[in-house]
Amino acid sequence: MPAQPILFCSHVVEWGGAETVLADLFAAIDRRRFTPHLACPGSGPLPVRAVELGVSVHNLAIGGQSPLGKALSLPAAARGLRGIARRVGARLLYANSMIAGYAAVLAQRDDLRCLWHLHIVTDSRVARLALRHAAAVITPSKAGARGLDMERTDERLFVVQNGVATRFFGGPGAGLRSTLGVDAATQLVGIVGRIDPHKGHAVLLRAVAQANRGTSCHVVVIGSEAFADSMPRIGGYLATLQQLATQLDLGPRVHFLGHRDDLAGLLGQLDVVVVPSTSPESAPRAIAEAQAAGCAVVASDIGGVAELVQDRVTGWLVPPGDITALANAIDALLGDRALRTDLAEAARAHATVNYSLEVFARAIEAVCDRVLATVPR
Repeated sequence: MPAQPILFCSHVVEWGGAETVLADLFAAIDRRRFTPHLACPGSGPLPVRAVELGVSVHNLAIGGQSPLGKALSLPAAARGLRGIARRVGARLLYANSMIAGYAAVLAQRDDLRCLWHLHIVTDSRVARLALRHAAAVITPSKAGARGLDMERTDERLFVVQNGVATRFFGGPGAGLRSTLGVDAATQLVGIVGRIDPHKGHAVLLRAVAQANRGTSCHVVVIGSEAFADSMPRIGGYLATLQQLATQLDLGPRVHFLGHRDDLAGLLGQLDVVVVPSTSPESAPRAIAEAQAAGCAVVASDIGGVAELVQDRVTGWLVPPGDITALANAIDALLGDRALRTDLAEAARAHATVNYSLEVFARAIEAVCDRVLATVPR
């Protein structure tokens, strides 16, 4: 039987968690059974990576710089998706972003169905209504599935945990402390992800300033202002954080590294990874990747985080936005090597069992099979 074409679609071309998940799926999907295509606007890191992985990329005019612009692009994007699907013979649209999901739902026909991979926790009534019209919905956590106005027994809803690329399970890299200009004994607290107020960078800086051991540790900030063009809250936030670090007398000990392609090797060189999100997230990749790399993780107990972190077993949970609780957790972990090691080892064991990229890909393929089985040839 020939491989089934699947048309993946995204209105985002920059790197974020959802885009990393999609690239990982491109790398792991069974090409004997499925031929992936990607429809997205313009150029960017995602389509470049897709081409490197042997995925055909098709230009799709979708999205915009404002909510109104995004909404106005949807009818034409839906027509574009139907046209691309006809050309490549796809019967399944796989939406990987919110705007792409709206367009894919509009593009549905009896012979073309929409599978929507929802990577966020949403309380949007419009989104819930649109998601109810998808042929299937995938979320990486139970928290992401709540509030979608889909019955608990709805057979269209699937919870599939994200996979983590094999490279994160390797040993730690080397040279980070040398690059930062610090000695081998310097303790490093890291935060990974988009430079965004919702990610809690400011909470971390204030907690480090308050922590007893904050006087000696250094903070490593990995991530860029991706999506600044479409999210006004992000533009200029990096400068705000740099100013805050100076105001807290942390300036020389806070290192902003930007986006890094060698993240897997960097994580293992950090003593503690902090995920201090202040808004609900479905399944932060930073947690799963840090656990796979064998790091002690401190994270906000919000959204689907508790589905990834068992408190004081595979990590340490703190109330979101609670600077004192976060400072205390940082103090406890930096001051107790045995505790850090225990949490890191348990986290790595948890990741090994739960975050296999192959298991993730096979689960996604099974959902694709179920949708395709309902589409007439």
